[in-house]
Amino acid sequence: MQVGKHTAFMIDFLSDFADGEISRDAFEMDYSGYVIEHFPMMEREDLRLAKKFAATVDVAVEYAEVNSISDDDFRVLINNALCDLLGIEDTDLS
Repeated sequence: MQVGKHTAFMIDFLSDFADGEISRDAFEMDYSGYVIEHFPMMEREDLRLAKKFAATVDVAVEYAEVNSISDDDFRVLINNALCDLLGIEDTDLS
């Protein structure tokens, strides 16, 4: 799948978090700012994929904000949302 540079940035950011390279605190501090900065450009790059991002990744982040889940569960949730976004079948890290 070929994606634009803003979409690739967000995918890399999400992957880094899911892989444990970014702490949950750092992820939560940066996520909203990155969405504000990159999402409008993601819509221009590929509107369908941007909508899918909102329906998968953003919904997962909002769920975690409302519910008290562990850091490990949050990483799995973001990994699964990223896999859904990219159409990858094997999602569960646990």
